Amino acid sequence: MGVKFVRVRKDWRGNITHLLTNSGEVVGIDEARVMALTGEVDSLTDLHADGTWEIDGLAGTGGHREGHNLDQLPEF
Repeated sequence: MGVKFVRVRKDWRGNITHLLTNSGEVVGIDEARVMALTGEVDSLTDLHADGTWEIDGLAGTGGHREGHNLDQLPEF
C-alpha cells in the first residue's frame, strides 16, 4: 500500500505548497509530484499545485482520469 495525502498547506494564492502524508511526513509539492510519478502514492500518477491530479491505468481498464480536488483536503 502506498502513501496517501491527508492534508495540504497553501500559499496566499491558494496553491498547494506542502502535503501531509498518512504517515505524518510533510513533503513539498515538487517532492509529492515526484512521489506520484514514481508510483509511491496510492492511485495518483501525477499532481499539481492547483489541486489537479491524474490517474492512469484505472483498475485494469487502461483508462485515464483527472480531477481537481486535492486543494479541498483539510489544511494544516
